[in-house]
Amino acid sequence: MVKKIARNTITGIGFGSFAYVLVLLFKVQTTMPTTANIISILVMSAGIGWISLVFESDALTWLAELGIHFVGTLLLVTIMMGFNGWLLAPSFWIVFVVLYVAFWIIIRVQHAVQVQRINAAIVQRRQKLKGK
Repeated sequence: MVKKIARNTITGIGFGSFAYVLVLLFKVQTTMPTTANIISILVMSAGIGWISLVFESDALTWLAELGIHFVGTLLLVTIMMGFNGWLLAPSFWIVFVVLYVAFWIIIRVQHAVQVQRINAAIVQRRQKLKGK
């Protein structure tokens, strides 16, 4: 379990850092980044990674897990924005939903590629075992 928490923390920080760079690139944040901004983004991102552990549950449906993750992510983002003194402008909702959907697409593609590689390795190993 510690390994999953560490992996999700690092993954969350990676996605959060990338999202923050996009926010800066497209001038969504109009002020200069501060150390507090950056640390709050990293903490929030780690928290989102931890919330992602909900997808490890066998007790919930995928839709329930997604709903919990979405609401938890939204809560962490709004807390971080409040900490930084950033207003929830109407454009926030568009940016939030677009980034959330984009990251889900990236995660699904990564997962599909990983499954494909694992399946290919299994097929290759079976062929080697048959050849012996």
